[in-house]
Amino acid sequence: MDRPVTILASDPALLSALRFSLTLDGFDVRGNAEPPASHICLIIDQGFRGDGFAWLASLRANGNTAPAILLVTHPDRVVRASAAALGARLIEKPLTGDELTDALTDILTHRPAA
Repeated sequence: MDRPVTILASDPALLSALRFSLTLDGFDVRGNAEPPASHICLIIDQGFRGDGFAWLASLRANGNTAPAILLVTHPDRVVRASAAALGARLIEKPLTGDELTDALTDILTHRPAA
């Protein structure tokens, strides 16, 4: 099963930990290609390039429809609404259990064919 994901995080420790964990879980973790392909699931940290939400919004404005997961700390209703408006799933940090892996599996299993 092809399970491509791109992790977009400015924090090297977070990037390394996610890359390691997701590779062990069988995901094909790809580099931070610019711009990311529309068929690869994006995992975007809220602090990516200062504002992961704004970065995803610019991708969406340019027509990129890649499935996306936003990793956030202490999201409020505004943050949740912003994620929904961008068509992204929201997962709270710190990451615990299998929530990220389960969300990725669900997204990549149910995505339309490219």
